[in-house]
Amino acid sequence: MRAWLLTKVLVAIAALIATPVLAAPKSSKGTAQEPKKDAKKETKGEKADPRVWVLARGEDTIVLRFGLPRAADPVFAVACQPGAQLIQFTVEVASGKVKAGDGVALSLAAGKRRLELAASAFRGAADGRVVVEAAVSLEGRVLDLFSEGETLVVKMPGASDSYPLAGAKAKLPDFRRACLIGR
Repeated sequence: MRAWLLTKVLVAIAALIATPVLAAPKSSKGTAQEPKKDAKKETKGEKADPRVWVLARGEDTIVLRFGLPRAADPVFAVACQPGAQLIQFTVEVASGKVKAGDGVALSLAAGKRRLELAASAFRGAADGRVVVEAAVSLEGRVLDLFSEGETLVVKMPGASDSYPLAGAKAKLPDFRRACLIGR
């Protein structure tokens, strides 16, 4: 439970830190550029996913999180604690089959890489949501999960979701460097 609370605090810090990072890039004339729109999505009438990957640093923890900009709670986060040699995965899902207090088989897959974890479920911030959390030893090959494929697929009993990895791949070198410092 203590690790979950630490993750929640770091995620809130990440939301505050992320604000300037998410600003539109400026052109050489000093004005903000319009973001490019995805033509395929517009022609189908679908809206682009507003969630983004953000890298945030706390005192002794680095968090790579995926969620709405400035939101306190991401839908997915991976936090590394170099001092403790731990990496923690956190995903928030609709409660469905998973209830607070349950042990959960959590599967993360991207490209040809797969990571199977034993996780625990906790009550989420919103009604009908749970936070599923797993921690493993900090190793570089665990981080390779984010460099494979285009999508991270997260599965557990009664729930499955996928997250685009394009934004995570751009932040992965900095995340890896910060996590594996001193190795």
